[in-house]
Amino acid sequence: MNTRPHSIEHTSGRTLTRRAVLRGMASAALTTMSPRLYAQHVQMGVVNPPVQLDDAWLIDQTGKKQRLNDLLSQHVTALQTIYTGCSSVCPLQGALFTAVQDRLPHIRANHPVQLLSVGIDPLSDSPAALHEWLMRFQAGPAWNAATPTLGDVDRIRTALSGSRLPLGNIADHATQIYCFDASAKLRWRSADLPRADEICDVLNALGRV
Repeated sequence: MNTRPHSIEHTSGRTLTRRAVLRGMASAALTTMSPRLYAQHVQMGVVNPPVQLDDAWLIDQTGKKQRLNDLLSQHVTALQTIYTGCSSVCPLQGALFTAVQDRLPHIRANHPVQLLSVGIDPLSDSPAALHEWLMRFQAGPAWNAATPTLGDVDRIRTALSGSRLPLGNIADHATQIYCFDASAKLRWRSADLPRADEICDVLNALGRV
């Protein structure tokens, strides 16, 4: 994408400190989160056969309207679902992607690798709210956010989860990570709040496909 959220200006010491805090949050999530009903999923691991999601329009953090499959195409993507008003698991998910972002330079892939946070509360996840959320976690140019229309959000969540169960309240949304190959096909679903290294291993593998 041509337009990115403006970066926050920090001294190098403050930036390193904040990154250390975010990495610590991600690590703490792995030890403090008990198995909960956040994720409405029935499938984890490799998605076989790969799934091409039905296309839908999304609005990104710059206000640009784009199709989902255009966002995913020609990139290897790790996607998470969040909502900007969440104060429970979404900050942990943001910290997790910060940890993944730090490792992206070490991934060798045939296609660009990106992170995508998909807002699931279209009434609140405005471009400005998405922009602020990305800034909060020091998102760089490889990490973007977008929100589908109200009519498409549940359809996207259901397709991502692979579940036929009712989705329930957005506060109980999935904390899985969904990885796509460069042809915009869903190839892997994580367990809830996976390790950053696990996500990077999958991105590395998909980057060689």
